[in-house]
Amino acid sequence: MVEKMHLRSWRCVLPFLLVLLLSGGCSRIPRIIVLSDPLTAAEHVELGVAYERKGELDLARREYERALRKDRKLYRARVNLGNIFLARKEYGKAREEYLLALELRPGDAEATNNLSWGAILSGEGIDEALSRMESVVSGPDGRRPTLLDTLGVLRMRGNLPGPAEEAFALAEALCRQAGVAPREGLNDEPPCPEEVLREIGDHREELRRRNP
Repeated sequence: MVEKMHLRSWRCVLPFLLVLLLSGGCSRIPRIIVLSDPLTAAEHVELGVAYERKGELDLARREYERALRKDRKLYRARVNLGNIFLARKEYGKAREEYLLALELRPGDAEATNNLSWGAILSGEGIDEALSRMESVVSGPDGRRPTLLDTLGVLRMRGNLPGPAEEAFALAEALCRQAGVAPREGLNDEPPCPEEVLREIGDHREELRRRNP
């Protein structure tokens, strides 16, 4: 009789124990959340540019890296990521990104120009950068003030004062010529910004100090 009473009591308690065990067990099961990225690689780049303009370089870098995870051959993401590293003075990483960009677009003016500035600022790879920049400037779209100014700085760093002055003089002449008439579609903004002309002048002055 006693055994039957114990059996009945366990039968009554057992459902409650099961509920407690199941509820306790469920609380320890991790929730699996699958997040999908709705943005395309190009949209991540656009978001990165917006962050970069606001000076939020960490967030910009994150977006460029996300873009490259979606498309490793996206030229714009490579160059922009290189620019982030260049701004942070991580010259080795910047160089890697610019070289990858140049694999996608051999001889590209922008990637070559930025690679050159990495060499100028780090003091490493000047000869290679100079060779690449000479090739770009000799091309059909190479007669641009910014490119010629970069070439002049590379020549100056390479102890070629005469050719450096030639590049600076041509860069300044083209910049002043371009600034005479406004560029179409840009709210009458001159094609050669004032800061570019000022930088060319600063570099010419540096060359004069180096070679009085």
